[in-house]
Amino acid sequence: MKRILDESPFFEVFARHEDGEPIRHIGSVRAASSKDAGVFAVTLYDEFKWKALFVVPRSKLKSIVRPA
Repeated sequence: MKRILDESPFFEVFARHEDGEPIRHIGSVRAASSKDAGVFAVTLYDEFKWKALFVVPRSKLKSIVRPA
């Protein structure tokens, strides 16, 4: 039997550590909803002293590659 989490989407986690700094990718979580992803991200990445934390569904990210 598959676990529910195994079928959940990935969310990418971004953070801003200090005011005025750029937002940086710090990891990812897997969750059934964006609300759960936020809870998981806060729990997993709390060791970092961030000022703002963002979770974005991986499926919503757009890859842009510079032409060669």
